[in-house]
Amino acid sequence: MSEVLSQTVKQHLLNSIQNMKAVKLCMENEKEALKVRDIKQIQELTLEKQKLLKLIEADVSQRQELLTEQNLELDDEGMLALIRSFPEKVSASLSQGWQQLVSLHDDVKEINQANGMIINKGLQQVDAMLSILQYNTEARTARTYNAKGRSVAQSSRDLGQA
Repeated sequence: MSEVLSQTVKQHLLNSIQNMKAVKLCMENEKEALKVRDIKQIQELTLEKQKLLKLIEADVSQRQELLTEQNLELDDEGMLALIRSFPEKVSASLSQGWQQLVSLHDDVKEINQANGMIINKGLQQVDAMLSILQYNTEARTARTYNAKGRSVAQSSRDLGQA
C-alpha cells in the first residue's frame, strides 16, 4: 500500500478520534445537565451535539469512501483489512488508532443509554406528579410492561394515598 494512503488513513483516524472525543464530552455534559434538569444547558448541548454528529457522519462517509476505493467491505472487517494491508509498523499504529475509535464509540453508546434512562425516569416522575395533581384515574404514570411486552399504565392514586 502507498505511503499517501497510509497517511490518509492515519489523518482520518486522528480526525475521527478527535470528533468522537468531542461527542463523548458533550454527552457527559448533557448527562450532568439532565440530572439537574438545566433546560438551558440541555438545549445548548443538543445544538452542539447535532453539529458534532454531522462531523461524525462525515467521518463515516469518508471512511466508507476509503474502503470503497480499496474494494473492501464497508464495515469493521473492511477497515481491519485495510489496516492489515500496510507494513507491520504502520499497521500496528493504525490498528491502535482504530481500537481507540471503537472504544470511544462504545463509551458514547453507554453514555447515550444512561442519558436515555435519566430522561425516562424524569418523564415517569413528571407523569406521576401530573396524575396526582389532576386526579386522573387513567393517567400515564408508572409505565410498565406485561408478559406480552405491551405497555401498561398503572392507575394513579389520589392525594390521600400518595
